[in-house]
Amino acid sequence: MKAKKFLIYFYYLLFWLFFFEIARIYFLLFNLNEIQGAGFWNICASFIHGFKLDLSMVSYIGFFATPLFIISAFFKTHKVLKISLDIYTGILIAVFSLIIIGDAEIYKYWGFRLDDTPLQYLNTPSVLSSSTSNWRFVLLVFLYLDLALGMFWIYYLCIGKKIKKLKPEKFWAAFYLLIAGLLIIPIRGGVGIVPINVGSAYFSDNMVLNHAGINVVWNTGASLFADDIDFKSYEYFDEDELNEKFKLLHESPDSVIKVLDRKPKKIIFVILESFAEKPINLKEPENSVTKKLLEYSDTGILFTDCYSNGDRSEKGLVSLFSSVPTLPAYSVMKDPRKSQKLPSLISKLVENGYKSSFYYGGDINFSNMNSYLKHAGFQNIVSYNNLNLDCYETKWGYHDECMFNLFFDNIRATDDTSVFVLFTLSSHEPYDVPIVGPYGDKTELQRSQNAYYYTDSCLNVFLTDLKNSPDWDNSLVILVSDHGSRYGGVEVWDKQKFHIYMLWTGGAISCEPFVYNQTVDQSDISASLLSQLGINHDEFIFSEDVFSKYVPNAFFAFNHGYGFIKYPRWVVYDINNKDIVHRGWDSEELDDLAKAYAQKLAEYYKKLGE
Repeated sequence: MKAKKFLIYFYYLLFWLFFFEIARIYFLLFNLNEIQGAGFWNICASFIHGFKLDLSMVSYIGFFATPLFIISAFFKTHKVLKISLDIYTGILIAVFSLIIIGDAEIYKYWGFRLDDTPLQYLNTPSVLSSSTSNWRFVLLVFLYLDLALGMFWIYYLCIGKKIKKLKPEKFWAAFYLLIAGLLIIPIRGGVGIVPINVGSAYFSDNMVLNHAGINVVWNTGASLFADDIDFKSYEYFDEDELNEKFKLLHESPDSVIKVLDRKPKKIIFVILESFAEKPINLKEPENSVTKKLLEYSDTGILFTDCYSNGDRSEKGLVSLFSSVPTLPAYSVMKDPRKSQKLPSLISKLVENGYKSSFYYGGDINFSNMNSYLKHAGFQNIVSYNNLNLDCYETKWGYHDECMFNLFFDNIRATDDTSVFVLFTLSSHEPYDVPIVGPYGDKTELQRSQNAYYYTDSCLNVFLTDLKNSPDWDNSLVILVSDHGSRYGGVEVWDKQKFHIYMLWTGGAISCEPFVYNQTVDQSDISASLLSQLGINHDEFIFSEDVFSKYVPNAFFAFNHGYGFIKYPRWVVYDINNKDIVHRGWDSEELDDLAKAYAQKLAEYYKKLGE
C-alpha cells in the first residue's frame, strides 16, 4: 500500500507529461497546412526536442502539488488529498486547455506560440475574439470542452479514483519534500549555469517544427515573469564599436530629391490595415486583388521596396508617427510611461501650424492606442467610442466605407492647415466585409482577398472624390500599411511578410511621378517628410531622409527575432538561437550591422524607462 501511495505521485507527473504531448498533437493538427512536406520523422522530432520543456513544466506542476501530498499524509482520511488534488488539477486543466486551444488557433495569424501578448489586450476584451468568426468560435469552445473534460476524465480514471483506496502514511512526507527539491533540476533544465529556454526546442530549418516543440504553457508562464526587454541579450559590442557600426550602417551616397516645393495645406495619411505587398502584387498586376489601388501607381512616388518595422498594428503606428521600430516580443505603446517620451511627427507638424485629427472605426482604447495618440499630439480623435453612425459594422467596429465617407466630409469641411489620419480596419481578420467580391468567401485565403478587394474599392471612391475636389491641388496624401501579413502562408520571419505598400501622391507633389525602388521602412517617413518641409528632425534617430540617401536601410522585428535589409542584402537573427538563421546572397557583411541596430534600439528603450 505504501508503494502504491508513492507511485500515485509519479503517475500524477506522468499524466501531465501525457497532457502536454496531447497538446502538441492539437497544435500540429490545427496547423497541418504549415507542416505539409515536413516528413513524419521530422514531426516526431518536435516531440523529442520539446521533451525538456515538457519535463520542466511537469516539474513545476509537481513542485506546487507536493505540499498537497505532504499535508494529506498527516490526516487519517484520503479525502484531503483527493479533494485538494482534484481542485488543483481541475483548475490547471481548465486554464491550460484554454491556452492550448487559443494558441493553436491564433498561430496561423501570428506565426508564434502564445505568450503574454493576449493579456496586454485585456483592457479591450472584445478584440480578443474579433479575429474569429462566430462559427469558428463555437468550434473552438467545443474543442476546449473536449480537451478539458476529456483530460480531467482521464485524470479521474487513472489517479483520482485510485486515491480513494489509499490510506495516508506520514512515512512519505519527508520523501515528498526530498522529491520536491529534486524537481528543481528538471525545472531549470539540468544542473548547468544557464537555465532552460525555448531555444532548447529548436532543431530544424522549418520554423513551424521548432515552434511545435515549444511547450506553450511553459512559454506563456515564462513571458509573464520576464522583463519587458532582456537588455543584456542585446549587448553585442562595447560603446565605441557600437557607435562606429551604427554610423557605418547609415553611410550612403548622397542623393537630393525635392518632392515638395511648398507647404501642403493638408497632409492626409491613410493607414491600410494589413496591406502586404503580396496581395497588391506590383510585379504581377494581373494577379493583384487591389487593382484600383494600382491605378494610382503613376500619380506620385511609389515605394516598391518598403517594409514595416513590426507585425502588429500598435507597433506600426509607433513606427509611423514616432519613427522608433519595435524589438522582438515588445510593444512600447502598451507602456504609457515610455510611450509618452517618444518623439512624434504629429507634434512636430502641430508645432509648425498644423491641426491634427485621427480617425479609426474601432475601439480607440485598443492596446493603449488612445494614450499614445494623445501623447503623439493628435488634437481630435474620432473613433467608434464617440461615433453613432448608421452603417455597416464588423466585429472590430465601423466598416471602411463608413469611415472613408466621414473622413472625406471632414477634410472638405476644414479650411485650416491640417494633418488628417485614417486607420482602416475591414481588411483585418476575420475579414467579415459586407460584400462578396469576385474571390468568394469559402476559404481563409478567399475571405482575405475579398476583404482587400472591399477596402480597395472604398479607398478608390475616397481618392476619386478627393482628386475631383479643390483640396487635391494643395494636399499631400500618404498611403501606407500598418504592417504586412502572412498572406499565402509566408513564414513569420520572412522579409516578404514585412514587405508593405507606400505611395505619396496628391497635388502638392511638385516632382514628376517616379518609382522609388530603394529599401525604406515605416520609420523613415518622419525624417523624409519633415526634411521636405524644412523642419528639423534630429530627435528621430532611427528615421532616414530617403530623399537625401541613395541606399537606406530597413529593420523589422517578429516575436523571436529581427531582420535587417540593405538592398539587395538581408539577414535574420533569431534571439532564441542567438544566431543569424537566414541570410540573403552575399549578406555576411550585414551580420554585425543588424546586431548594432538592435543594440542601439534596445539602449534607446532602456533610456525611455529611466
